Amino acid sequence: MRRIASLEDPLATGDVVSVHLPLTERTRGMIGRAEPALMRPGAILLNTARGGIVDEQALTDALRDPARPPAAAAVDPFAHEHAAFASPLPGLPGALLTPHLAGTTRCAMAGAALRRADHIAALLADRPDGVPAATR
Repeated sequence: MRRIASLEDPLATGDVVSVHLPLTERTRGMIGRAEPALMRPGAILLNTARGGIVDEQALTDALRDPARPPAAAAVDPFAHEHAAFASPLPGLPGALLTPHLAGTTRCAMAGAALRRADHIAALLADRPDGVPAATR
């Protein structure tokens, strides 16, 4: 894996930019008004991380401006979800939106259940090496 010094390089060179970050005070609004303008013409922005990392109004404005990239965006999480859902993105050409459950397929859920069962079996058999541990 190659470390990058700033967002400018992947935004300027990527055909697809996929966001994978936790939402923190540091990452909130990380993709704002300036970042879509740095993207290549025809590029696609994907956010499957957390709502709030991508400024939805800024993304909407960028998608509406034919002179600016990106060409399309796919968004799974939103800043305001469920009953409080509010986003300017629905109905916008070039915007693919899913209700923050795009990864909740039968196959994904079955795989997650099997992994959890394996972890429980490893714990019961006193095999801690069979259980993933969070590190900081």
